[in-house]
Amino acid sequence: MRIVSVMAHVPYAGIPHAGGQYVLAHLRALRALGHEVTVIAPGWRGNADGARLLRSELDVEVLVCGPTTAGRWSRWVDTQQIRVFPVRPPLRHRRAILTSPEVRAAVARADLIEAHWTEMGWITRALRRSSPRVRRVVIAQDMIVQTYERIFAGTRRGSFSWLLGLWRNLSVRRDEGRLYRSMDTVVVFSEKDARYVRRLGVGAEDVVVLRPPFPGGVESRMPVGHGGSATVLFVGAFFRDVNQQAAEWLIEEIVPLVRAERRDVRFVLAGAGPTESMLAAAAADPLIEVTGEVASLEPFYDAATAVVVPLRMGAGLKFKTVEAMMRGIPVVSTAVGAEGLTGEGETAGLVVVDEAQGIASALLRVLADPVAAWDAARSTREWAQSAFSMQTYPARLQDALRGRAAER
Repeated sequence: MRIVSVMAHVPYAGIPHAGGQYVLAHLRALRALGHEVTVIAPGWRGNADGARLLRSELDVEVLVCGPTTAGRWSRWVDTQQIRVFPVRPPLRHRRAILTSPEVRAAVARADLIEAHWTEMGWITRALRRSSPRVRRVVIAQDMIVQTYERIFAGTRRGSFSWLLGLWRNLSVRRDEGRLYRSMDTVVVFSEKDARYVRRLGVGAEDVVVLRPPFPGGVESRMPVGHGGSATVLFVGAFFRDVNQQAAEWLIEEIVPLVRAERRDVRFVLAGAGPTESMLAAAAADPLIEVTGEVASLEPFYDAATAVVVPLRMGAGLKFKTVEAMMRGIPVVSTAVGAEGLTGEGETAGLVVVDEAQGIASALLRVLADPVAAWDAARSTREWAQSAFSMQTYPARLQDALRGRAAER
């Protein structure tokens, strides 16, 4: 097939966020299946460099479409548009893509248009005018409506934030539902997300669950510790608000509760974009390490006694949770961090709890009896290896793009 793939961020080897890593694996699978691919992306920061790196690896055409307007005022307008209409990309970026002759030519000869990230589906929805019969698919990594429901639930009734949140909820529910209903197929990563899409009025036959691929890797061995101490790992792209909030909650509330019982426990926060407060906490405490961007997370997973996922905001399947499960490492997570996993397979090695005290207590139980915790995590690894298999992903992807639920 000739596929046009519309995405917010052009992926490349080493891209420092899980969504981009997934899109890169997806493009690799498309090329392995023999499909001709044209990547289309808006001309915002990082995409020109990403296009150059992607072209050097894969035989794909990449069109990065920058708007004709620029400057501080244009960026301010972009921000306000996103605040009011979170599902819709800024107007000047949409226009740059929709009016591009190269984009229109690619769409005219395409058999299928796919959108990565729900927001890009808004562009895909409009692109059909160039080729009305082309099949359209949106791959919804997150449920935007669920994110804004959670934000709204935490605001004070009657405040300006509450009023803005009320509008955003209405706006997102309307636009996301309208978008999904206009697609031939909506691809999601879990049954939980499939239920959300159906709630927005999409027919069950138009929603397909496609579990993303993860490399099998080598099963981690229970570490002896760093200098005799146990290590708790939190992985995240800390330039994202949801990970920043989780890191600060971990440092300010959960770490002191663990240290009250175990003063020797190390906490490692690994990932790009740490905040000043995270760096200050690491400078003040020799048993807190904040790595910043790293070439590989493998050494940190190898040294981890347990992985913690203290997310309280966000939506969709959390790749960081799956990555730990795939390695057979015990995981303590909030319900947000475990979404799309609990109730969908063997998750004995995944402990789900939401309060700071509960997370601290669960971590202490793992550290007190790591042998039992790692035995439970091993059975979880076997299920995760099967459910998120890299080997079966290309065939499962082929079925999903054709609108069929794969039973592989």
